[in-house]
Amino acid sequence: MSSGSSVATLTALRFAGRNKYAHYAYTAAFIGCLGQVISIALAHAALGVALACLALSRKPFRVPPVMVPLIGFTIWTLLALAVSDDPLAGWPQVKKLGLLLAVPLIVYSVFRTASQLRRLVEGLFVAMLASSLTAIVQFIWKLGEAYAGGYSFYQGYVGKRITGFYSHWVTFSEVLMLIALMLAAYVLFARRPARPGPRVWVAAGFVLGLTVVLSYSRSVWAATLAGGAYLVWYWRPRLLWIAPAALLLVVTLAPGSVRQRLESFTDPGSYDSRIIMWRTGARMIEAHPWFGVGVERVSARFAEFQPADIVERPEAYYGHLHNLPIHYAAERGIPAALFMMWFLLKVLWDHAAAAARAHAGTGTRNTGWLLHGVVAATLGILIVGVSADIVLGDSEVLGVYLTLVALGYRAIELGSGGTADAAG
Repeated sequence: MSSGSSVATLTALRFAGRNKYAHYAYTAAFIGCLGQVISIALAHAALGVALACLALSRKPFRVPPVMVPLIGFTIWTLLALAVSDDPLAGWPQVKKLGLLLAVPLIVYSVFRTASQLRRLVEGLFVAMLASSLTAIVQFIWKLGEAYAGGYSFYQGYVGKRITGFYSHWVTFSEVLMLIALMLAAYVLFARRPARPGPRVWVAAGFVLGLTVVLSYSRSVWAATLAGGAYLVWYWRPRLLWIAPAALLLVVTLAPGSVRQRLESFTDPGSYDSRIIMWRTGARMIEAHPWFGVGVERVSARFAEFQPADIVERPEAYYGHLHNLPIHYAAERGIPAALFMMWFLLKVLWDHAAAAARAHAGTGTRNTGWLLHGVVAATLGILIVGVSADIVLGDSEVLGVYLTLVALGYRAIELGSGGTADAAG
């Protein structure tokens, strides 16, 4: 064998080895993204394998356009941690920073074609459908327990709701909202909903929508309605005129416990604890505007900054401030909150503009549904984050949202004529 052919053979073997690692990265990333709905331990392990295989494949990491605010948020969090009165308390958030940076890089680098994007999102639909069916069984079980025990179902259920595959109902309802809105976008805007056919996806959407109702999460209800209104506005804007009547009909026909939960929207007492939290957060920000009171230190220092006119706190969870920008500003400083809001608003702006181009026919329609879905999901994140929860504080919610955002940016690149070589 000549020296030239030997070199060619070695080069071919190295290329094949790299392709093998690229294929492993794709498989591990797929499992890791689905694992965020099924098991967070599985998700983190698989994403770690995907990151290692992607590095071994020697294919370049592709950086989504939204990484600058995420890096800024990460750096400022580490600075806030360094000057905290108890840096070790913030260690759980350091692990989340790894997820914050790794998921967009992995997903944006590995999933490159329209079919790969579609396949992963459909996998998320199936995983959430299984979790939702589990949650419905949990709801029926809790209903039976209340009936057998002779106590008010509503009073017993609100504090201990359905969780699906998760350990807490808040995490479950927020991830459910994200995937339900993406499924609605898929059904409404995908050209040809793929196997097993549009009727099956519509049926899956009905199950996810029913589970959103059964979650009894007021902020998720409001966020899902807002995201859904955006989708309907692009799909059939005239239907928005009949939306109030349709909503009134649903409320009228809803079970008494659902109506009771809706009535709590107008109960001023149900928001007293939130007002106290936000006032306390404002005092924390005033005292420590640059680096906050310390990462994971809001709860420990709450009494120190509680307004003097608060004699007794209403019963509620005071572990965080139930508002994304206020909490991050109080905990890590105003710059951290600004970086996070920059990230969310940039995602909203970029995807809304790209979705409008796709809808007008100046961008690819093959992935237009994904762009609309990211816009709807981001609206949901903003509404829940401002009104009720530090929604991206849960690893599961953060991971699923970042996955959808990275897929959305890949869809934007495809729509603008960017190349997308297969990843495996």
